[in-house]
Amino acid sequence: MKRNVKASLALVAIVAAVAITTSMHTVGALYAEDDRPAISMSQLAGSWQMTLIGNTGCGFTSMLTNVVLDAAGSGTTNTTAHSSGCGQTGGNGPFVIQTLNPNGSGTANLSCGPGCGWEFNIQVAPNRQIFNVVDVYAANPGNFLEGTAIRQ
Repeated sequence: MKRNVKASLALVAIVAAVAITTSMHTVGALYAEDDRPAISMSQLAGSWQMTLIGNTGCGFTSMLTNVVLDAAGSGTTNTTAHSSGCGQTGGNGPFVIQTLNPNGSGTANLSCGPGCGWEFNIQVAPNRQIFNVVDVYAANPGNFLEGTAIRQ
């Protein structure tokens, strides 16, 4: 049974990575590199809904997070999560875009309490309506979350 769960998790991760890579390539192809307008933090202010999936301290997890970002890229989330180890959970915590480059790449943090959270690499689409997140933070092994935020 555990082998099937691991295989299923691996398949979900591969499919999600291909989907994210394909969508960002398609969005990126809309503009020539030199023609892309710079993306700024204040342009991301507003309501976002983020779906996240992956492995956390609670096992395989899917999350739905709503956040209203201010002009500095900070907001408080309203999160509902379901995981194999902790069941149905929810709560509030800060989401902060820590860095944002003119091309839309950057970093962000989502906290779920003391000693709980994720460090994301992000990529904002040129139209500023979508951004992808992926946790590749080496100091937090065993946590592998990825997802997409869509402007509401």
